[in-house]
Amino acid sequence: MENPVLEALQLTLEELAFYLPKILFSIGILVVYVLIALITTKIVRKTIRFLKIDEIFKPFLKETISISDLMVFFVNLGLALLAMYTLTSILLPEYLHALTSIIEYVGRIVSIVFIIFFTFILLNSIVERVRMETKMKGFMLLMTLFITLILIIDVTAVSEEVKASLTWGISLGLGLAIGVFAAWYFFHEYLRKAG
Repeated sequence: MENPVLEALQLTLEELAFYLPKILFSIGILVVYVLIALITTKIVRKTIRFLKIDEIFKPFLKETISISDLMVFFVNLGLALLAMYTLTSILLPEYLHALTSIIEYVGRIVSIVFIIFFTFILLNSIVERVRMETKMKGFMLLMTLFITLILIIDVTAVSEEVKASLTWGISLGLGLAIGVFAAWYFFHEYLRKAG
């Protein structure tokens, strides 16, 4: 009669022998990606400093965000995703499809947040540089919120029919709002005199 403790120990050693090369190989790949990230970050920062990209965008963004930091962040994020894909394909290849779906969904959310953030920074920069009426500022903010709402609807977990209906309705409202505002903006003096 075989000893159950010895059987369990034997199974553990077999699994360890099976997974150990993969784990060591994955650690090696992770170290390589970290070194690549460090070298790439230095190269990108030197290139940005040489091209003076921060100085080009400084009048528009002021101290809100650093373009160099943003570019370095996206480069490192891309390398991190690549490393994650590589490690998953080695250690857990059966979860590769699930990982792809998760990254796609998170990527859509992050891209929408980035677009909203960038739009508000751009809008704020335009408002500060160009003297606008209060109504014009409010209208631009309203348009930004409408467009933001369409982007948010795109990533929500509702059916395609509901998404299409909501997007169509908001787009129609957006078009009508632009038309009404344009009519008021260009003809309000004439309408005031006529009234």
